[in-house]
Amino acid sequence: MKHFFLISLVFLIFVGCKKTPTIEVGQTVYISATVLNARKTPTLDGEKVGKVKLGDQVKVLERSEKETEIDGISAYWFRIQSPTVTGWVFGGYLSVNKVESRDAMIAALQGDFVYCTLPERLDCSNTFSFEGESFVFRAYDPYTGITEKLEGKYDVFSDHLVLDTMIRLVRPSVYILYPQTDEERSAYYNAYFGYSESDEHLISLSTFPVEGKKDLFFFVCNDKLLLLDKKQESDEACKTKYAYTKSSYSSP
Repeated sequence: MKHFFLISLVFLIFVGCKKTPTIEVGQTVYISATVLNARKTPTLDGEKVGKVKLGDQVKVLERSEKETEIDGISAYWFRIQSPTVTGWVFGGYLSVNKVESRDAMIAALQGDFVYCTLPERLDCSNTFSFEGESFVFRAYDPYTGITEKLEGKYDVFSDHLVLDTMIRLVRPSVYILYPQTDEERSAYYNAYFGYSESDEHLISLSTFPVEGKKDLFFFVCNDKLLLLDKKQESDEACKTKYAYTKSSYSSP
């Protein structure tokens, strides 16, 4: 599975009105969005005629006369043909380089990732566990143990994940310093104050709700898959001192 990232992973999400590589009529290209609508006409208002998915190989049949800017990306629309649909798609999510399928990306993520220093893997703390299309995040403190747990679903794009948290649990003894409500007072006075690596000391509190979606970016450095909280250039990412890496990570 390591070869999936080493050979084929291409970072294709562009920002800041960047233009995509030149795509010619007759060329074979790849879909770099998780799901991309194919439309009857080259506009966002065009009637949807089908969908193509991340990694799908398509043939370019035609190009629009003008470029369009969508989500900070400036590109032409292209009429494409796949085994299942023919229609217009926005060129900002087409790649001239092979993109791995969504299923392959999900398969590469399965397992546990730990946040540690690199390359020594010291000073480890938070963890992500991926199973299927679900994730569990646990925050660790060296003095109190698990302080927070997030559970939810995730989706994959060509260079990042979008984490959609559905459940948030916290340690009352860590998150509540001065109880303000009856709910907080009850949680605080019944809280476990020692060191714990058990989820049983975590609870849901209305004053600490789910915070919404979050991006997690991935990079390949020295044959290892890294997960980082911030988008950055690949060279800079590979110089990072801390990152999430597979729990089976081993130094060269």
